[in-house]
Amino acid sequence: MPATTTQKTAFERKLDREAFRDALPAVVALIVAHAVISQVTLDADKHWWHGTIALIPTLPLIWLGWAQWRSIQRADELQRMSQLQALAIGFAVSMIVASAGGLLLVASVGTGPMYLQLTFVTGILAWAAALFVKLSR
Repeated sequence: MPATTTQKTAFERKLDREAFRDALPAVVALIVAHAVISQVTLDADKHWWHGTIALIPTLPLIWLGWAQWRSIQRADELQRMSQLQALAIGFAVSMIVASAGGLLLVASVGTGPMYLQLTFVTGILAWAAALFVKLSR
């Protein structure tokens, strides 16, 4: 039976493994950082360093950005174009959700932090879903 175009080559599987190896520690660090931060009572008005502690989860996010950059550097032209298109879709979804959240906030529906998290999560999910669709064709 001939190979279908959806089957990954050994090189593509190698790139996937390398991207996974780069990103997994950052994802674990992000989960741990969020778990720790959520259990600590922080008040930046009382102690300036509480604000610094609250920003600790941004370090694993920067690490994830670096892992993504490395993944794109290893990719071929088709994968890079797919990544770019998926990022554009994720960005567009983030902007739409942020705009809708801002409008709902003006109408006193929900809270700012809720919409901020919703914007981040929907943007990432849209990016991942678009990338999955682009690369599975």
